[in-house]
Amino acid sequence: MEIEHLSPALNIVIVGNGVAGVTAARTIKDKSPETRVSIYTDESHHYYPRPRLYEVLSGEAKPQEVYMFSEEWYKKKGINVHLNEKAVSVDVDKNELTLEGGSTVSYDKLLLANGGHSFVPPIKGAEKTGVFTLRTIKDALDIKEFTEKTEKVIVIGGGLLGLEFASSLRKLGQQVTVVELYSWLLPRQLDPDGATILKNRIKSRGIDIVLSAKTVEILGKETISGILLEGGQTISGDLVLISAGIRSNTELASDAAIKVNRGVVVDEHLRTSADDVYAVGDVAEFGGRVYGIIPAALEQATIAAANMLGEDSVYAGTVPSNTLKVVDVELASMGLINPEEPGYEEIKKADEKKGVYKKLVLDKGKIVGAILLGDKRGFMSIKKLMAHETDITKYKDSILEDDFDYKKVDNLT
Repeated sequence: MEIEHLSPALNIVIVGNGVAGVTAARTIKDKSPETRVSIYTDESHHYYPRPRLYEVLSGEAKPQEVYMFSEEWYKKKGINVHLNEKAVSVDVDKNELTLEGGSTVSYDKLLLANGGHSFVPPIKGAEKTGVFTLRTIKDALDIKEFTEKTEKVIVIGGGLLGLEFASSLRKLGQQVTVVELYSWLLPRQLDPDGATILKNRIKSRGIDIVLSAKTVEILGKETISGILLEGGQTISGDLVLISAGIRSNTELASDAAIKVNRGVVVDEHLRTSADDVYAVGDVAEFGGRVYGIIPAALEQATIAAANMLGEDSVYAGTVPSNTLKVVDVELASMGLINPEEPGYEEIKKADEKKGVYKKLVLDKGKIVGAILLGDKRGFMSIKKLMAHETDITKYKDSILEDDFDYKKVDNLT
């Protein structure tokens, strides 16, 4: 559907060229080709999915090979991308964006999609040479170059990206140890049983895992020699990669007196507290939550794009859902996977030899959460059953079997 009721001179400016910014730009141009769309970013590369950074790190892909779209695609869409153009301030009274260097850009609508930055916990010695975070292509290339003179790497953080980076570093011939603060891997996507199966599969690839471990100091003087854990244990290593999550880039908004908390606070239309300014993706906070996941970024970007064009689309939040590969192991996870309140029912099936784990969380017979590790078959059907709030009580004993026929379940079309 094309928008016809707004001026064709509408000028929309987007800060950030990640998944949220580029999705919003594409949505705007698809709905309203005459609307001017410009993206400003401090990145020197076109948009690439961050989960593919591990391919650049391992040397399996060159930077341009992980770009989502070609230069020609942006030109064809009419999206003007300004690389290496960092936005430093916003004047919400003048509807003006100031860039590093002093030039200004006017806008009718502004979309903040400037994401987040790697969080570095308060660890003594974190400023030392040989300590890295990995958020950009440049980071990946810098780490890869540094590994030419190292043998042992420590990855602090056992989340999705931390595990992928650990696998990439192993492919570069490094001895790798993953140190995780939590008592199991991927606490946002797995439960303890599933995490144990994943841990065993990762260890079989020659990657060491240390759980329930808090790093208090990075050791070494001229060069890194390892880390010190709370409790006194030390782990040797000559490169440390910190993968401890992200924090929203709120400075641009807060300096403009736009309301921020953990992220830039938005309403159900993805509007900020300032007129004509919206926010989406890792920088945005909705309902007290910064989602930090791709499905939320996609959903928010699409809704914000429509609203900037004059539609009335409402965002009600995103059900956490991820389908991905972790160290070449398929994983699908969504909804409530670790219920803390009583009253929920859990159905599980595990095959440790095959490295497969399946789990459904039920509330009064309806699926409210799911984990499929090592075998994602049936995930889309389960997702539909969850969306339709279908009672699957009579299928509880068979629904996780490999040959279960989802077509026989009511409401699944």
